Amino acid sequence: MLSFAPAFILFSSFFTGILASNHFAGINAANSKGGANAYTCRTQADWNNLASTAKDSGFKAIRILGFDCNALDLASAAAARNGLQVLAGIYISGSVASAMTQINNEVQLFRQAYQKYGAGRYVGLTIGNEVNDATGSIMAKVYDVRGYLRSVGVSTPVSTVHTWVRIRDEPALCGGDFVGANAHAFYDGNVASGDAGNFVFSTVVPSLKSKCPGKKIIITESGWPSRGNRFGSKAVASSGDERSAISSLNCASARDPSVSLYAFEADDQLWKGNDNERSFGLFNKVKFNGDILNAC
Repeated sequence: MLSFAPAFILFSSFFTGILASNHFAGINAANSKGGANAYTCRTQADWNNLASTAKDSGFKAIRILGFDCNALDLASAAAARNGLQVLAGIYISGSVASAMTQINNEVQLFRQAYQKYGAGRYVGLTIGNEVNDATGSIMAKVYDVRGYLRSVGVSTPVSTVHTWVRIRDEPALCGGDFVGANAHAFYDGNVASGDAGNFVFSTVVPSLKSKCPGKKIIITESGWPSRGNRFGSKAVASSGDERSAISSLNCASARDPSVSLYAFEADDQLWKGNDNERSFGLFNKVKFNGDILNAC
């Protein structure tokens, strides 16, 4: 009697390998090492370990929100070592005007990193993350930085990042080379964790496409906390809900490959203000291989 078991097992393994995919474009990583009670800069070894874990989990890029702690160079080196890209961000505390010297200095740091690690290392450069300033002031600096970088031969796309609601309401924020939008279903309050992906791709993305026609959309942050208070009527913070949300976001990301979604975030940041904010970390809490990546 002929046996087809070996062939079936081989086919099943091949088919499972196709399905078990990480559809996130990348993952956010704070410049402070995970689990530290005080803000503590990651070392090169810390960045190397993070990038290696990101690669093993199927992520293709790391997003950094600021250049403090020498993060641009350290994260870029770790990314290069692991074949990942970097979405780099210049952080602005306060107004654009008050941070002008810092921004200009860090643009020079980015220019140096671009020369050191190559154009292909960088997905983009963002000027500010949810800056509490007038849209006109934010975008004026985006255009200024983009114009300068183009004049010195740096081709990296330049934009800013804001909440998807602010971009929807003030579409002048669409003016960069791409749209950078933070979209957390948890903070909507009316979305259960299992619907996090549907919220992003059925509510957020269509709205942004309507307001920013023709622009590349990057959902720069989306995740779910594992601890803390519930938000609104449906958003519950728990380990199970975090897993459910990340699984939902990963599967939904396969719907529209033109949209890039960055998971938030690599590890818990205990220095932040409350348990919700502290507990978005994924590594060592959420299992990607053999679990999240097999859900769709």
